[in-house]
Amino acid sequence: MCQRHSGALTVAWVEFPKDSVAWTGKNGAPATYRSSDTSSRAYCRSCGGTIGAIDDEPTVALLLGVFDKPGYRELRPTSHSYRAKCPRWWKVDTSGE
Repeated sequence: MCQRHSGALTVAWVEFPKDSVAWTGKNGAPATYRSSDTSSRAYCRSCGGTIGAIDDEPTVALLLGVFDKPGYRELRPTSHSYRAKCPRWWKVDTSGE
């Protein structure tokens, strides 16, 4: 579902506890589409751009592209999902360097 939602081969996101996320834009919370039994995809009400996922469990996953400074060390990936579906030529650095 992430590939369909984003149009990308892979997606990088940061997960936050739902209670620590405040939607402060002029339109408030993003629009959502119920994509599974446990999660909804969030997107911009104005342009339709993907923002991330809002899970039923207390997690909000925001795509790195929604941050003003996505190169921050604090936003570096710490885990990876769906590795079995990763193309053989795609290399993911898990060294933390």
